[in-house]
Amino acid sequence: MPLFSKSPPISLAAMLTLVTGLAVTGMLFVAVSALEYGKMELAFQQRAQARAAAIRSGLDDTLELVTIINDLFKSVGPVTREQFGDFTRPLLARYPFVQAFNFHRVLTDEQARRHEAALRERYPGYTMFDGGRRPLSPRPLHAIVDYLEPMHGNEAAFGLDVMSLGPMSNTVNQAVAAGATLATPLLRLAQERGNQQGFVLLMPVYRPGAQTATAEQRRAAWIGNTGAVIRSTDLIQKILHAAGLLDDSSLVVRVYVGDDVRPDNLIYSLGQPAGQPVAAKPLQRWLAFDYHDVYTRTFSAAGKAWHVQVTPLPRPFLANHLGSLSTLLGGLLFSLLTAAFVNSLARRSVRVQRLVDERTRALQLSNERLNEDVAARARTEQALQESELRFRRLLALSSDWYWEQDEQFRFTSITGGFFDKGKQDPDHFMGKTRWEHHPEMRQARWGQDHIALLQAHLPFLNFEYALAGTDGQQHWFSISGEPLFDHDGVFKGYRGTGTDITERKQSEQRIHHIAHHDVLTGLPNRVLLQDRLTQAAAFANRSGNPLWVMLIDLDRFKFVNDSLGHKAGDQLLKTVALRLQDSVRESDTVARLSGDEFVAILTEYPDEALSLDVTQRIMRAVAQPVLLEGKEFFVTCSIGVAVYDSDGTPAQRLIEHADIAMYRAKKLGRNNTQFYQPAMNEEALERVRIETALRSALERDEFVLHYQPQVDLRSGRIVGMEALIRWRHPELGMVAPDRFIGLAEETGLIVPIGAWVLRAACAQAKAWQDAGFGALRIAVNLSPRQFGEPNLLASIAEVLEQTGLPPSCLDIELTEGLFMHDVAQAVELLHKLKALGLALSIDDFGTGYSSFSYLRRFPIDVLKIDRSFVSDIGDGDEAAIVVSIIALAHNLKLRVIAEGVETAAQLDYLRLHGCDEIQGYYFSQPVPAAAFERMLAEGKNLPTATLTK
Repeated sequence: MPLFSKSPPISLAAMLTLVTGLAVTGMLFVAVSALEYGKMELAFQQRAQARAAAIRSGLDDTLELVTIINDLFKSVGPVTREQFGDFTRPLLARYPFVQAFNFHRVLTDEQARRHEAALRERYPGYTMFDGGRRPLSPRPLHAIVDYLEPMHGNEAAFGLDVMSLGPMSNTVNQAVAAGATLATPLLRLAQERGNQQGFVLLMPVYRPGAQTATAEQRRAAWIGNTGAVIRSTDLIQKILHAAGLLDDSSLVVRVYVGDDVRPDNLIYSLGQPAGQPVAAKPLQRWLAFDYHDVYTRTFSAAGKAWHVQVTPLPRPFLANHLGSLSTLLGGLLFSLLTAAFVNSLARRSVRVQRLVDERTRALQLSNERLNEDVAARARTEQALQESELRFRRLLALSSDWYWEQDEQFRFTSITGGFFDKGKQDPDHFMGKTRWEHHPEMRQARWGQDHIALLQAHLPFLNFEYALAGTDGQQHWFSISGEPLFDHDGVFKGYRGTGTDITERKQSEQRIHHIAHHDVLTGLPNRVLLQDRLTQAAAFANRSGNPLWVMLIDLDRFKFVNDSLGHKAGDQLLKTVALRLQDSVRESDTVARLSGDEFVAILTEYPDEALSLDVTQRIMRAVAQPVLLEGKEFFVTCSIGVAVYDSDGTPAQRLIEHADIAMYRAKKLGRNNTQFYQPAMNEEALERVRIETALRSALERDEFVLHYQPQVDLRSGRIVGMEALIRWRHPELGMVAPDRFIGLAEETGLIVPIGAWVLRAACAQAKAWQDAGFGALRIAVNLSPRQFGEPNLLASIAEVLEQTGLPPSCLDIELTEGLFMHDVAQAVELLHKLKALGLALSIDDFGTGYSSFSYLRRFPIDVLKIDRSFVSDIGDGDEAAIVVSIIALAHNLKLRVIAEGVETAAQLDYLRLHGCDEIQGYYFSQPVPAAAFERMLAEGKNLPTATLTK
């Protein structure tokens, strides 16, 4: 027996396979673990931010409670105890975290004694006292808890002098000095019977009509405080409960109030305390690698720093890393099995080699005996080769099922997969040709080509066709086949394989639909729109009938998006899309172009002419109310129409022409239809030309300021001026403001242009002051885009500081509609502007959203009567409006300026009814700086004859 060297138990190939598999497994484990940790971190940040945002929003709503009660004292005047109770009881029922609402009455020592005696008649035994129930101590001013709701449970605070409590006294003084709502430090409430701490929100109440511009004026006008006693823990609990954020047991939420995060400042805690992690299950203890992170959000509210800290509780490693562990275990198992398989092949190869050597020697000995079996072996090998060839061919064509046909192309065999997966009836196929069950093959070109190929006895691949199944659905199949011949070359039929490709076909149809339709509305997109437009233009050319292309743009879509969010905006777009489709014929095309723009292609037929009724029907359908977030919204549309009359105009230009016409409809006030005219194209080109030149006008120093005097009617002297921008273009000449201001507002260029106007006007006013012309006021208009800029306050303060102009000499003019979308934000911003020391004016008063409410709430100094009222001052109605505006402004302690005064009669009427100042062509039109300076140097006043009338 031959001797062979003993092979090692593990081959080199198996070792290399194992090492490679372990390395790849390790890299996959690390990568998947990183993805899982990233997912955990993102999820935690989102949940933590949601809680911080909810607490911030809830605190803002809580501050509104004090503001609402304070507005009661501002609007009603003296408030009785019964009015206070009736007003606050619904709020107490709605906000259970409020311990009490109260009103602190400011009294001197003498007033306190008289007030105490008066209340004893109503409340026997009533006394005023300091903290700790000590007798009332003498001090300059007392702030007595006079109104208290509810009284039950809060009797311990009735009559308390809050100025005797150090923390509350400091907070009261700060609130009065700042004129704002402030919160006291955390304190143990006198009414609280539990262990939780609370705080008091305080807002000063000032004497009606008193000046409150400075801290000294506010201190002098101070008559009391409105306050809300808040249970801090209940407040945060109520906020989180209302937002549905209490059900996540995997987070620890803590809220602190104060300068920093420390246990003394903790007011709320939700979840398991730190230092007590959740115990892992015994089988997972070795996997319990904790995920640690702390999210802290700090913000300011009511003069205090609030810190929201969210910490995730420890979780078992396996809970969030099942994918990485599965990858690791699967990779290890796969590597071991593969290495074992490779090792098995290597060892088998060695054994086979040994066996081959042994068999070779044995065959050499039996060679003579095998010679007689050669003939039989040859026949057997030939049969095996044919069987192997058939097997290899069928294996190459293998798929879902196999089929065979005879020489007449009739099915003789079909495996069951065709009937099961393809939902077909076997009786319809066996013994029949494919086209007998699918007759349309004989009429269609694709079927005829396939039959010709079969008759030519040629092989085929991936022949696709569709059949209706027993389930009532259409199924797609792909078949491949080859002809069969015997040893003499006689054709015997076909054999092949088939596959159900229904899912692939459906996917292709879905992809085709997505590629040509808008995802949100399901309408055709730009790609399909161009194809439909080309087809419609071709039909118009053949028939000679006109074609309409309509561009439909929603008028108030941005307001819906800004007020209700993009989800409501998407719902509105889908609703409008359905209404547009219902408003046109099935043969017409409605597509979504972009955003809130839609395009309709309408073809005229000989028996159905196009008319304006179509546009009116569309406008009525769009204008129907839409229910969004439980509220009804009315949205109109502006329509531009371009008509294609087979006049050689390229069809692709129709959308551009419709867009130009739509812009014209917008310019004419929206909610109307405009047909394209060639003159509109000139206007659009002019708009593009103006916009292009406008973008470089600042860099080229093409803007100049003109100044129109503002004249005091009592003295006749110039007391101020309004800065008005002019554009001195090198080619267009002096461009009127109405040609470029609206365009600058749309493009956002009004922001840098407005900043330049403010700086140039302030610098010029300061220069005239330094020249000895007195403290003239300079009025500068503020656009809506500037009003919405986040750095508006900082930029105005910077201009005042750099130019040296006193803030009292700057008058910012605002239009009425500027701040109507978000009144609360506008009030806050206007108060901050007012705090800079400048004056605020309402321009064009009476033409917008005039409201007594905002005149009361906004810190306005000046009302400017619009020139439309002044020009028609001879009319009885217009004259009555002017007199009413003047009286209203004076009652509110506001100054009145009349614009557009052009005649002596207008001037006399305004002086007769007490108007303070005028500006207009009667005295002077807007003039350059040099001409205005000459007027100042010459001491130009109103004519003496006019003054003495």
